[in-house]
Amino acid sequence: MAGVITEEDDQLKDIEQFKQNVDAVPAIDLIPVYASPVEREIFNLFFTLLTDLTPKYIEKIIQTTYIFDRIGSGVIPQDKEVKISTFLEEFISLFHRYKRFGSIDKSAAKEIRLKYFSPDENMSAEAKRLKLITEINKIVDKKYKIPSHSSIKSSLLNLEAHKLIDRKTTITKTFLQINFNFYQHWQEVHNQLVAEFERYKKESKAANKDIGAMEIILNKYPRTLLEFYKIEYWKYLTDKKPILLVLKYKEDLMRLTRY
Repeated sequence: MAGVITEEDDQLKDIEQFKQNVDAVPAIDLIPVYASPVEREIFNLFFTLLTDLTPKYIEKIIQTTYIFDRIGSGVIPQDKEVKISTFLEEFISLFHRYKRFGSIDKSAAKEIRLKYFSPDENMSAEAKRLKLITEINKIVDKKYKIPSHSSIKSSLLNLEAHKLIDRKTTITKTFLQINFNFYQHWQEVHNQLVAEFERYKKESKAANKDIGAMEIILNKYPRTLLEFYKIEYWKYLTDKKPILLVLKYKEDLMRLTRY
């Protein structure tokens, strides 16, 4: 698997480069730079959906995007000596068919949804997801293991302890939400970046001022930070894709699951 570059590798490269030059840019909140990969995914899930979420829903979304990424990024060993279960092997084959040649195979999407993310007479959808995680984690390198229930729970508790998310409990359910004061601060930073983009547009001498301005923004800040503050650079720079998995696999979640 030498030479495989995952989204985490891209995040690390971007962030480390940014840290080296952090004194050269205006003061800006660095929470997304110093948060863990799982915490960044949690944040982006909240800022994408802008609603209260249950811990179980957060876990399902994050683990499922990791499943998609592990299959799509090429970290599954190809050695003949590595034993891959039939359950996982068939999922890998279907997922590659679904994503073949950059287009979407609708029949493969339907089959994945029914076979791996819907309950049947033998197994619940939850059990199927957990089986995929177990089978993938058996064969990938340690650095590519899908986050467990305990690691996601620990990340949520850490964010709650730092008053970045709040917990509210009803008679039957527990919900998590972005802390109101933190959200206001997030909105301020988002507005600051939008204003910066607009300023660069006015100053740009490029034929396409939007693209010229966004190229400056992207050279100044890591993609992870821009994604955290909902600066959708990939809509202007079409050769770029989001790094964070919640954003990268947003459409796949809608096509392949019942979440």
